[in-house]
Amino acid sequence: MEMLKNREKLIKAVNIALVASFVIQTILLWNEYEWYEFFAPYGTVFLFPFLVAAAAVYTENGLKDKGLWIVAVVAVVAAVGILIVHSGKGAWFTAVDVALFVYLADKIRFSKILSWFCLLYTGFYFIYWTYDVKGYFKGYNTNYGGLVLITGFVFAITLSISTRRRLMATGNIGYRFLTFFIPFMFVWGYNIIAWYRARCALLGLVTFTVLLLIPAKVWKNKAFYTVLTLGATLGAIAVSLIYVWLGKYASAFDVRIFYKDIISGRDEIWADLWSAFMKSPIFGIGSSYKLRAEWMGGMFEVHNGLLDILIVHGLIVFVCICTMLINRLLGLRQYTDNIVSRSAVAAVFAILAASFMENFFIVPPFLTAVLALIAIARSV
Repeated sequence: MEMLKNREKLIKAVNIALVASFVIQTILLWNEYEWYEFFAPYGTVFLFPFLVAAAAVYTENGLKDKGLWIVAVVAVVAAVGILIVHSGKGAWFTAVDVALFVYLADKIRFSKILSWFCLLYTGFYFIYWTYDVKGYFKGYNTNYGGLVLITGFVFAITLSISTRRRLMATGNIGYRFLTFFIPFMFVWGYNIIAWYRARCALLGLVTFTVLLLIPAKVWKNKAFYTVLTLGATLGAIAVSLIYVWLGKYASAFDVRIFYKDIISGRDEIWADLWSAFMKSPIFGIGSSYKLRAEWMGGMFEVHNGLLDILIVHGLIVFVCICTMLINRLLGLRQYTDNIVSRSAVAAVFAILAASFMENFFIVPPFLTAVLALIAIARSV
């Protein structure tokens, strides 16, 4: 009994530490561009010890836990890959952080207070970045601004749904205000994302909206949920291949979203990356690869979360992470009876969808935000 109480105390402590790390990350990355430039290269290194501590506390079976062995395989193979392809050392932390995140996804739970704090705190950034437009005016890339907005938005909506549910349960007529205000927030969300012209965020917004409109009975349908899960994960790879194919017909494929051609550069980047990857599929091409597109100025950026794991680290690391991620997402289906949990799960899928066009969820603080959403879905 005493051991159980001590473990519960450790879990509470490590949860608070994780959330505290998230607050620090957002303060440094989501407020001033000068702070962002300084901290962004070290974000994965900063997050690493918090994830390790959480994994150590949440592990019940020690070395018998298969998930831990998968994390170990990712760590070893990613390290070997760095030596073989001369990748940047920071890439190792990205792969291992994501592996630890996936490992924790079916274990972590938050208290009600911690869940409410995460929803309120992160939702605040949706309002903040709407009021204080960052974008190019204050140094941030507009796509990055879109990612902050969609992250804050899904937290704000989940908070509003949770608040409405509580007010209804207590007979407080204030829930009627939220009944009208929540749809207004979706209009508000679209307008500010359109102002930023962030197409990746628009993809996330559309995904989140559609999933919230789907009835609970459909969510419980195993076939539907499996297709959704595979689409949100393996779909990231399929999208990149489709873009490469469409890039061959770019001149004839005249479709625009937010005043930009839908085929506007990623096809060229992904074609280059796939070409290089096919020469080194086991350990990937590393993060030191220089893109051939002149307009990228030699900068390396995959613009796709799971594709980044595959291209940079190779098949072994990708299969380990993606298989475990699919398994964890499938496990979330049992929590979709509850509207609040369903909103949190829909938010996870929305962020995965937006990650088709940006690295997004694999880097801090977004990785921690997704872990928080999963914890909330499993705790409400």
